[in-house]
Amino acid sequence: MNKSALLTATFLLVASSLANPTFAATAGTAPAQGISKERAVEMALQAHPGKVTKAYQDTRKGKKTWEVQINGSDGKKWEVHYEISSGALVSDEAR
Repeated sequence: MNKSALLTATFLLVASSLANPTFAATAGTAPAQGISKERAVEMALQAHPGKVTKAYQDTRKGKKTWEVQINGSDGKKWEVHYEISSGALVSDEAR
């Protein structure tokens, strides 16, 4: 394959993946599993309005989780854990 044909094929692949995000997910890479940190923060703030002070990966009850710490509008400090793979609530504690 010459450089011109390779460049054209690459351009078409990139253009197709930008136009169709599901194509990009199936074009040789597995789609991302689980929930994002941003989604975990959204869910935690829905449960406990306030200000997020930290959000990071952690392990709780043997599961990989997103830990979200919130200074709640209710005056409490909340620590909420969502399982990364499923989005399930693992723990929800006020301190």
